[in-house]
Amino acid sequence: MSKTLINVLLLALSIVLAVAGQLTMKAGMNKVGEISGEDVSHLGNLILRVIKSVWAVVGILLYAISAVFWLVILSRVDLSVAYPLVAAGYVLVVLFSWLVFKEDVRWVTWVGLALIVAGVILVGQGLKGKSGEGGRLEQKPQAHVCEVQEKTGISSGL
Repeated sequence: MSKTLINVLLLALSIVLAVAGQLTMKAGMNKVGEISGEDVSHLGNLILRVIKSVWAVVGILLYAISAVFWLVILSRVDLSVAYPLVAAGYVLVVLFSWLVFKEDVRWVTWVGLALIVAGVILVGQGLKGKSGEGGRLEQKPQAHVCEVQEKTGISSGL
């Protein structure tokens, strides 16, 4: 399996887990109910209410797992390519919010989502390299980090 394909699969997994996390957190919070300013002032009670919701906790865990895969992506892929592709998750969240939670999604939102899809497709072109070269999804930007550290005097401390 090529490095590009592995990176695409890791990115897709991170996005799918984040979307699943958002949807399950929403399902859990629908059970918890609306949080008021009064609830926030009693943070301990609020946390207990949320923890008692299995769906909210599962959602938090899924989102945390997606963050682990995202860290793997960040270690392997240009941020300028990977991060815009996360916008695909916005589209999936709205689609499943409409299907699962029966949320009212206005036509203008669908038009905006179509524009996001077009943008993701355009940014995704950065995944494909020039003929004979690896794509940007295969590059590891270590040299760029060193150059920025030298110019700014900021060190990673590693």
